Amino acid sequence: MGHFIRRSMAVLLVVLLVACGRSSANLPKGFQEYRDVEKGFALLYPDNWAFQLDPKGAVRLSDPADSTYQVSVLIADAPRKDVKDITVFGSPKQVAERFANTALKKNLPPSAKVEILNPKQRKDTNGFIYYSFEIILANQGKANHLMYCLSVTKGKVYTLVTGSSAVNWLDRQERLYKIVDSFDVGIKG
Repeated sequence: MGHFIRRSMAVLLVVLLVACGRSSANLPKGFQEYRDVEKGFALLYPDNWAFQLDPKGAVRLSDPADSTYQVSVLIADAPRKDVKDITVFGSPKQVAERFANTALKKNLPPSAKVEILNPKQRKDTNGFIYYSFEIILANQGKANHLMYCLSVTKGKVYTLVTGSSAVNWLDRQERLYKIVDSFDVGIKG
């Protein structure tokens, strides 16, 4: 009986990894795909990163050697039921500015500097609209580049956040852009 249970658990684990985990077909070299059919999103991430469940319910993938080099996806209810896509909140620049002024600055010391770069919009082949932007946070001689990608579908706001310290930014920038540009909220279960 114990053998049957262990074998069943092994089969279940393989099925879960295939359904929620990694795929290698047609992926850029050095990347894997994370696909969560239940939550309805997918993204690319460096193939040496590890998956962990964030205590707040988000998905987090990170470099085991440097936990600050990571990507997280947060999903929240849209503020109103009639919100169909991200454009109802304004332009990419307006959304980035509102986010920086309300979510970031209130948790930073007054001496901290916040700079918004490259707000842009993209539309995928399924018609989903995404806003992305970079934010540089500088405080006490240290700086971090954060990259955000937001989209709205099915009454939910999806937010991908990734980034790097300014020290490692040039080495990691291309990979981080690939992660942001791969974010897809049109995954069906």
